[in-house]
Amino acid sequence: MKSKLAGILILLLVAIVAVGGVGVYLYAKDAAQTTESQADQLADDDDGWEDGSDTNMAPGAEHVYSHRGASGEAPEHTFQAYDLAIEEGSINIEQDLVISADGTLYVAHDRNARALTGVDKEYNEMTNEEIDELRTHGGDRILKLSEVFDRYGQDVNYIIELKKRDDATVAAFKEIVDQYQMADNVVVQCFSLSILEDLDECYPDMPKLYLVDNQKALEEGLDKTYVDIIGANKKLMTAENVDAVHEASKDFAAWVLDTEDEIKEAIDLNVDEYFTNYTSRALEIEKEYRNEN
Repeated sequence: MKSKLAGILILLLVAIVAVGGVGVYLYAKDAAQTTESQADQLADDDDGWEDGSDTNMAPGAEHVYSHRGASGEAPEHTFQAYDLAIEEGSINIEQDLVISADGTLYVAHDRNARALTGVDKEYNEMTNEEIDELRTHGGDRILKLSEVFDRYGQDVNYIIELKKRDDATVAAFKEIVDQYQMADNVVVQCFSLSILEDLDECYPDMPKLYLVDNQKALEEGLDKTYVDIIGANKKLMTAENVDAVHEASKDFAAWVLDTEDEIKEAIDLNVDEYFTNYTSRALEIEKEYRNEN
């Protein structure tokens, strides 16, 4: 009796599957697509960044350095600022580096965390764990350079500033550039000629940008064969200085240009690159104005 009942149940199940098979398949397919869609959404929420390989470089983007990301429109040195700059068409995003007590490179402009987070302590006096717990006044965390590399890979260029003579930071910089194979995607900038000279031995093809804030320093950099770009305070952006830099077979870069008049003046003077907090504005001017001149 039990065997007959079991047989009947099996026949019923077969019939149900036969009749509803298409419905079952469609349901399963829809469920799979829904799950995939949900997974994609979660990934978007986590990353907020899509591979830039399918996007076209904005006209004039090679001239624009997004200063701390699109920092005039979003909090500096955050994924939000970098994402926005790239979405607007930038191919060059800037990072300032500090180092933790554990030897990890983080992205922040000041050596002290007070201005950004309210915590009056040097980054190099804090462990990774302490820095990871910090939050900016806007609620953002301090990014590791490795996280920035992980997010954007080799789809963009990194304009990385090293502070004046700091052997630990320089060593950590070399290590992470080699680890991520980023030598071809980095322009290294510094106020120190000795650091740039040292890096030239390891990375002869990596562009080296010498930051200068006065006329004497600008002239000092002209005959340095390891300097590829003179990055000058905008007060030094004159026709005479731009011509002198070009005569020395170097690029002239200026910092920081945010107004329409400043950017148009740079274009008129044949400035090669410039830092700006307003990527969108700069690229719009590049598109409309540089082509006219």
